[in-house]
Amino acid sequence: MRVRLKFWLFFLLLPLSANAAEVQYGGYAAIDARAFPQSAEYAGQKNGTGPSIVLEPEFYHVSENEHHTVTARPFARYDMHDDRRTHVDIRQLDWLYTPGNYEIRAGVGRVFWGVVESRHLVNIINQDDAIEDTDGEDKLGQPMVAVAFFQDYGTLRFFYLPYFRERTFPGKEGRLRSGAVVDTDHPIYESGKEEFHQDVAARFTKVIDNVDLGVSYFRGTSREPRIMLVNNGGNIVARPFYEIINQFGLDTQYTSDGWLWKLEAIHRDGRDDKFFAASGGFEYTLYQIFESDADLGLLLEYHYDGRDMNDSPAVFTEDDIFMGARYVVNDIDDTEILAGALVDRDDAETFINLEASTRVSDDWKLEFDARLNTNIDATDAEAFLRRDDFLQLRLAKHF
Repeated sequence: MRVRLKFWLFFLLLPLSANAAEVQYGGYAAIDARAFPQSAEYAGQKNGTGPSIVLEPEFYHVSENEHHTVTARPFARYDMHDDRRTHVDIRQLDWLYTPGNYEIRAGVGRVFWGVVESRHLVNIINQDDAIEDTDGEDKLGQPMVAVAFFQDYGTLRFFYLPYFRERTFPGKEGRLRSGAVVDTDHPIYESGKEEFHQDVAARFTKVIDNVDLGVSYFRGTSREPRIMLVNNGGNIVARPFYEIINQFGLDTQYTSDGWLWKLEAIHRDGRDDKFFAASGGFEYTLYQIFESDADLGLLLEYHYDGRDMNDSPAVFTEDDIFMGARYVVNDIDDTEILAGALVDRDDAETFINLEASTRVSDDWKLEFDARLNTNIDATDAEAFLRRDDFLQLRLAKHF
């Protein structure tokens, strides 16, 4: 991996006290089976079912006075089909100091911002681990120093991000890629400092009655690369281009009985484009439906993105509606199903997601995912996904 991690931080801080509690552990190990019903679109891609093995343990240590916490969460996957999908990462390796009304965090970690279900516009700190899935939920660990202040007027957080993580992309044998395999060994940066550009971010959050409010700012290397075709000795290759951006973000959620009203919005200023984007909608929950313990949540969201697709990284949610449902059984096995469809208002392109999970014992969990698409034309930007519907089954052992 092209990232310098200060592993000594973990070993130096473990013996915080001679009488400190022992290191505790958690995490999971899993076997995945991902099946593509249709034959591949491009030469070199694998067909059929691709098994893989995943390991994501977690180790953490809390000092005797509970002011210091050290956490390590490595990640590893071995994939039978795609060499690039076989990879390791440090999702988290950090020290947290919490003496009172402020906290300091240093190391490698993951930060989540946002409230909307189907797209997280404001969630910009971490880079996508895009070879894991297409939904943007899997993130690489980000080196950072973060300071938070907890006051009556709200919580204020500052982030210093000294090193940039490049996005991962499928290899030649992998599915869920375009015809040109992205050359991840030769990225292009707007900044002459490349991955060592010093990024900064800040976020203010406050709860006002039934409203959760978040306001954020980020300056640094964009986590969304633009794919550029470059002539390399007579061969046309695809390389990721990372520009410097300024982004202001807003996320808010209003809670009223069974209603959750959600909004995320950003204004981004890049090298060639300035644009506004917003996602908003609601989730309404019907509790104990049909006189059972189960709850049913109904979701409706709208996505707008005003970027110029010629001057900014392409997205699939320029003018789209998401409709979905969340079914929570509330049983001892934590059974849950989330299903939804993202529909383009212009040409009815539709992306369907289904996620279901249940425990089969105290330590074992079964998960099922489906990613399906319809109405994608050969001339659309999303055409490379036309034959990449997939079904995935995971059996995970939790520690």
